Amino acid sequence: MKKFVLILISSFFAVLFLEIFSRNFIEKVPSKIFHFNMDALVFDQDSLNVTWKKPSKSIMTNGHFKEYVIINKDGFRVNSVEEEIFNPQIITIGDSQTFGHGISNDDTWPSLLEKSTGLSLGNLGFWGYRMQNYDYQIINLVKNYKPKYLVYGMTDNDLCSFETSFTKEKEYKRFLSMKKQTHLQIMLKEPFVYFKSYTSLGRITRGSYFNVFYRNPLGISLRSKIRKKTSRNLDEECTIPTIKWLTKKALFLKKHNIEMIVLNIPKAIRVMSIAKGFDQKNYMKSIASIKKHEKNSLYYFIDPITELSEHYKSNNYKRESIILPVNSHNNRFSNNILANLVKKKINKLELLKGL
Repeated sequence: MKKFVLILISSFFAVLFLEIFSRNFIEKVPSKIFHFNMDALVFDQDSLNVTWKKPSKSIMTNGHFKEYVIINKDGFRVNSVEEEIFNPQIITIGDSQTFGHGISNDDTWPSLLEKSTGLSLGNLGFWGYRMQNYDYQIINLVKNYKPKYLVYGMTDNDLCSFETSFTKEKEYKRFLSMKKQTHLQIMLKEPFVYFKSYTSLGRITRGSYFNVFYRNPLGISLRSKIRKKTSRNLDEECTIPTIKWLTKKALFLKKHNIEMIVLNIPKAIRVMSIAKGFDQKNYMKSIASIKKHEKNSLYYFIDPITELSEHYKSNNYKRESIILPVNSHNNRFSNNILANLVKKKINKLELLKGL
């Protein structure tokens, strides 16, 4: 019994030492659980989801970055509370990649797009949103604004968005769960989530899992058989509701003389995999299906995977060339690529309108 206790104690301190060493020299981890100030958030009864208080000013941080988030009276992310956006010619919607998680407003792709086109722009991106959350946003922006373009930053998470149920009760519970939590609380409540997200060894383990099952042809094949729920995009059938939603929204916007541009924002791991020669056929099938319906559905689709993977490759496969140091969100470099691709599409559409 004494030997067992001794082994147990020795193992604990060995793991503790490895964790301390790893988080200081190998894999950094967020020091804070929640990234946003709850005082700046509210549950909106109309859209049935979490949104910003208008106007509001808060700090977004996880211990490694610290950014001020300023939302004006119309709900757009701006550089100062006093900043007003009159008759925006472009409005962007999307999740944290569009909002700009962990970066300043100037480094977001909507802000870079505004600067490159010279067209006024309002960014309505909100972290954690999915396709169902945009219904009210689209109706509201048509009612209150008359932009020329709506650009939807559609992340890989959205490809099969409708497979997850959406109810007021679930969204409200999600809002309540955003209250500030300590490391101990989240550790006791969700130990597995805590291990993989807030420990260095857990993040390394998770990274190894992705290397095996997402960047290796054999691993990708095995994943689809072993864990079917994590490989749902292998079945392009799940994108059919997505295509129907895009079609419906594009037709609705077209009636109001608003062009809909869909910018697919791929996961960083997919960009890295393709740059290293591992095609993610599951995503390719889903994206090809959406692209196939582009003309008939009256939306304009942009797939930046080639440009992003080439950029990553040309920068010697350095993580910091496309994403932030401590999470998988895009940085200014990759956002600039996205903004330029949208700019090219808008320039082409403007040229066609002028003919």
